[in-house]
Amino acid sequence: MSPFESGRRLCLLVEAGETRYAVEATSVIEVAMPGARGASLRGVLEVKDLSALLGGPPEDVPGMVVVLDVSPTLAVRVRSVVEVADVARDPFFLLPPGLADSLAPLSRGAVLHKDRLYLELIVEALPHRAGPRATPPELRPVHWVDVPPERALVLESQGVLFGVPLGNVSQVVPRGEAFSVLPVQSGPVAGVYPHAQALWPICSVPALLGAPARVEDLFVLTELAGRNVGLAATRVLGVLQKFKPAELTGTFRAPGLPDPVMLLDLQRMFS
Repeated sequence: MSPFESGRRLCLLVEAGETRYAVEATSVIEVAMPGARGASLRGVLEVKDLSALLGGPPEDVPGMVVVLDVSPTLAVRVRSVVEVADVARDPFFLLPPGLADSLAPLSRGAVLHKDRLYLELIVEALPHRAGPRATPPELRPVHWVDVPPERALVLESQGVLFGVPLGNVSQVVPRGEAFSVLPVQSGPVAGVYPHAQALWPICSVPALLGAPARVEDLFVLTELAGRNVGLAATRVLGVLQKFKPAELTGTFRAPGLPDPVMLLDLQRMFS
């Protein structure tokens, strides 16, 4: 929860790329419209895309320009300016384990304001040039279960069925506006979601097998190897049992399902 229990803490809240950000107001010199071509501010300051600086796609022109109080002065283009808000009493979340390497030192954590999550930027750490994207982390070794669980929650993600032992599942929640994608991909992590006073990494199960991490409409909240982990899903088919081995390693069939279910040993993969 918020460590700022007294006084005011003003932040400029913006959207850049697919992500929302909070910037302390003391670090902002000016908010303005860019020039006609969007390349400069009053022909003096070169405008650089915040999304591109953080490893994302270029922003649509013209957007809005935020001039940051760093040395040298940095003018960044954002998609939109949401508001200036006092976030002193808003919930504040530290980054979950596994994200610090990809986001640090760019972000302290995230603030939840009006049910929307904003990654808080450390403006002094922002690069002044868009460089190559960070090398994606190595894939976790893939482990399949040998013996299926007695009961498993079956979810569909990217058109494939996966099973999660029911004992590891806490609940299923819709994505909602509180979810935030990440400016840079962190392996299988598609984004972060605030829940129960913690920030949960939302993982794409197909990405554990080498597919791209994608955001889907449902999150299956689980505890894996002592960690809070959300799994993205297109739909949840329910709790099934009586799994029987199928043709391929790690796949099983259950009564009522036309397709086999993949059962990864997620506890081992996240340990």
